[in-house]
Order: sequence, then C-alpha cells, then structure tokens
Amino acid sequence: MLPSDASVETTLNFTVDPNYSGKNLPGWFLVNTYLQRHLGQTMHFQPHDGFDTCRAAVLANHYDLVYANPFDWVQYVQKLGFVPIAKPRDHFDEVYLCTAAAGPIREAADFPPRIRIASAHPATLIHMVGLFLLDKADIDRARLEFVFTGSYQGVLKAILQGQADVGFLFDEVYAGASGLIRDRLRIIDRSDDAFAFHAFCIGPRLLPQQALLTQVLCQMNEEARGQVLLRDIGFSGFVPVTEEEIACLTTLADEYISGHEAIDLRATSSLAMEDGVFIVAREDPDSGTR
Repeated sequence: MLPSDASVETTLNFTVDPNYSGKNLPGWFLVNTYLQRHLGQTMHFQPHDGFDTCRAAVLANHYDLVYANPFDWVQYVQKLGFVPIAKPRDHFDEVYLCTAAAGPIREAADFPPRIRIASAHPATLIHMVGLFLLDKADIDRARLEFVFTGSYQGVLKAILQGQADVGFLFDEVYAGASGLIRDRLRIIDRSDDAFAFHAFCIGPRLLPQQALLTQVLCQMNEEARGQVLLRDIGFSGFVPVTEEEIACLTTLADEYISGHEAIDLRATSSLAMEDGVFIVAREDPDSGTR
C-alpha cells in the first residue's frame, strides 16, 4: 500500500552505476518495471554512459533511487541525505592489479621507473583500493602516470592494447570476461577485503516508502519473476544495509578524500625532482576524469 501522503501522480526517477547499466541494460529496465509494480507508482529509468554525468545528475537532485558504487553513495548520503537500503548478497567490490600476460611484468618489482596505470576514474573505490595495493607494494606514487579510461571495459582494453603497464580492474569485469581474454591477463595482486559494496540508495521523496522498498528488494529471490530478474542483472539477491556498514565506508571514503590534495612530493618521494616540480599525487575526486 502507498502511504496516504504519497501521490500516485508523482513520477520517481531511477538510475544505476554506469558499469552496471553498460552490461545489463535490458535487465535494469525490467527491474524498473518490477519496482513500479510493487510500489504502485510510476518510475522512470534513465541510464548514463559515464561516471561524471551520472554523478552530476544525481547531485543535481534528478533522481530518487540510485544503485550506486560505494564512493558515490557516500557522497549522496552526505550531500543529499540519501539512505542506502539494500546491497547484493555475498557480493563485494574487489580490485585486481592486472598486466598483459605476454608482457615482462610478473610482480611489482618488475614495474618500469614510470608506471602507466589504467583506471576507470579517480573518484571510484576501485581507484582508491588500487592505490592502496600499490602502497602495500611500496611503490612511490611519484612514479605513477594515470590513463583514465571512463569505464572498466576501457581499463581492460588499455591493458590488452599495451596502453598501460598495469590496470585497476574491477573483479566483476575480470570474472565476466571470456576465458580467452583472461588468458591474456596476469593478476599480480588483488584485494580481498569484503567490506565495500554497491547499494540501492533512496532520496528524500522515497523515504516514506523506505521499509516497503527495502522489503521488495530483499524478497526478490522469493518469487519466480524476481529470481529471473536477479539472474539478468547478475545477483543472487539483496540484503539490508546496516548502520555499521554505512559508518565504516563513510569513514574510509572521508579519509581518502581528505588525502586527495595537491602535495609537493619532494618531501616524501625518493625520486630526484627539480625545484619547480609540483605533482598531484592523489587526484581531487571532484575534478573529474583527467
């Protein structure tokens, strides 16, 4: 039942992280129809091709429901009052550091002095965790040169075409690639943190229906139509997001963002640099793809 103060004339707007709409677009349109039927309210689904356009549209208050990557949903919580309500069951965002299998790099010690890194976008958790993996390998960030591709499929292409020495590859993209493609890649490190996740987030207009929508999403696997849709978009089901999970990821994202300031690497780098050199070691997430 719709709450008494909700208007059936109001059209809700829904979008998803570009990585997902790019590979499962028909399934997401059907999910939109499924949610409309269960909410008893008109909902318009609008996909976006890139991270920047999607993020800008959400931050401009164009959407009521977003399936967002963790870096973005933290921003939507803080800036717009969005609430993460459901996440994939037993499914977390992990990162592979990948190189071309035919190339000379087998481990971090084989990196060239200047390392070309393919990354979808600086303002993603995949980029953040990729940097952490390099930090763990004691790679000086002054050695890094980024190739921002705009998509995870673009990262895959950059690695295979020799446009980058290593790429920050979303584990789902690697898993979804053909065996022929995976055979052309070499994984030199990977995250296994099981803490970051995409989530359905609702804006202020949907808050009165938070409990209903959470129930609908988390019970999709209990009915035949919902099971079909889950297979179409690549999930086994959804579960509620806890306050502890929101707090954990918010803290991590805040720490990452606060560290993404232009800094003079001469104070921290082991590389010799001229006095005039000033390097942005950690990209400003609000600056967009560079």
